[in-house]
Amino acid sequence: MMGRIGFAVAALMAGSAFGDGVWDASVGDFPRLAGETGDSARIMRAVEAAGAGGVVWVPRGEYEIDSTIVVSNRSSLLMHKSAHLKAVKEIPFVLRYYGRAISPGVYDHNLFIRGGDIDGAGIASCAYVMGVVHFTMADATFRNGRKVGLQVGEPYSPSGYEFIANNLYFKCDVPGCAGNIGLLAHIGDSHFTDIVVVDYTIGISNRRGGANRYTRCHVWGGPVNKTGTKEPEYLPGSIAFEMRASDIYLDTCYADTAMTGFYLRGDARLRNCSYFNNFAFKMDNPTVFHHELGSLSVTGGRYSKNSPHSTLYVRGAEAGNLLWFDNRVTGFTAEETKTLDDTLK
Repeated sequence: MMGRIGFAVAALMAGSAFGDGVWDASVGDFPRLAGETGDSARIMRAVEAAGAGGVVWVPRGEYEIDSTIVVSNRSSLLMHKSAHLKAVKEIPFVLRYYGRAISPGVYDHNLFIRGGDIDGAGIASCAYVMGVVHFTMADATFRNGRKVGLQVGEPYSPSGYEFIANNLYFKCDVPGCAGNIGLLAHIGDSHFTDIVVVDYTIGISNRRGGANRYTRCHVWGGPVNKTGTKEPEYLPGSIAFEMRASDIYLDTCYADTAMTGFYLRGDARLRNCSYFNNFAFKMDNPTVFHHELGSLSVTGGRYSKNSPHSTLYVRGAEAGNLLWFDNRVTGFTAEETKTLDDTLK
């Protein structure tokens, strides 16, 4: 029977062997060179050392990003949860990832970015991932994106598909970035699960690419004030879920304190979703649903009025059919639900 010391040694050796086999290059093995005042260059050296299809390990620590990190050799990034990549200069993005094909029509379907705390510091957007086919992003944080926290896909060209995102956290804790977007999707056939967005003006925006699924996504705002005031920075003009693509499915999603809960400009289905407005932030006259285009199905949800002036449903001239079934609406009077009632007649 193995004693405690023998067991501990065996476990340590197994852990070391596991680590050695998981990544091909570690940023820890690439120090700053003479004259370098930031960490972007040494991270890039680790990416190049990992080689095509390799895995780069980013250990725990503070990384000063002074130029955009560009990954274009299909390396995957495995980051310690406390690897903090923070912009220290005005740059477009902290990280750009290009998921290039191995050969025409042939892709590595196991590429990923896992972990890390990517911080635009209010002077850069956080991350931009494009050209991927079945790509995983998980367990990461995107802070203080100047224009966007995470952009997936390109707005004007083929942008990949099957982006699998899980356990992503988006948060602004500094003022000065009003009008920004937490998660911006220009990609289709993708799944976004357990996403939380705090204090981005637009929480989740799907502007191109259809047939995406959003599950247990929670968008809310209010804590950050404009500099020198007690007025919320990110709530004016805020939208929790901006869905402009077709065949969008939202399941158990929560629009929590935004001027517009759900902006819909394409065929969409909502199941077991909710809207709430925390009036402690003095945000009056919000709209739960702004239905501009496409058919809309809303079932099993809970939508509440928590401020003196709220609108449950706004229907655009080009909006399609509305299916409204088994939803609980609280706080709205019959007069305030008239537009919805008239639509359902």
